[in-house]
Amino acid sequence: MENKASKKKIFLAASALLVVILAVLAIYLWQKPGSSEGEKEIVLLVTYRDGSSKTDTYQTDLEYLGELLQEKERVTGEQGAYGIFIEAVDGEAVDASKQEWWCITKNGETLLTSADQTPLEDGAQYELTLTSGY
Repeated sequence: MENKASKKKIFLAASALLVVILAVLAIYLWQKPGSSEGEKEIVLLVTYRDGSSKTDTYQTDLEYLGELLQEKERVTGEQGAYGIFIEAVDGEAVDASKQEWWCITKNGETLLTSADQTPLEDGAQYELTLTSGY
């Protein structure tokens, strides 16, 4: 009798865990940033080490920022699990000894996605800023 009750508790716990995992997966897929198809106009603002900046406007039907940056040959870097890790923009490379990295923002707000996972949105401004310190 005790063995049966123990198996039932394990089954219920496993079932509950499965339901939680499926719920989290469904929420992730529902909230995941999607790309928009079709022609878009976006602005790219790059701020360099010396504080100077360059602004360009692009008309594109590409869906993700990483695709655009690579197609226009604006960035170089290493491919990783989340897409390109930007090491240089317009030839200006990070200095790892100074903890430099390229910060990606959209309309002034920090993004939690890599360039390859950042969907392009018509009318948006994307910023690449050479940043020091982790």
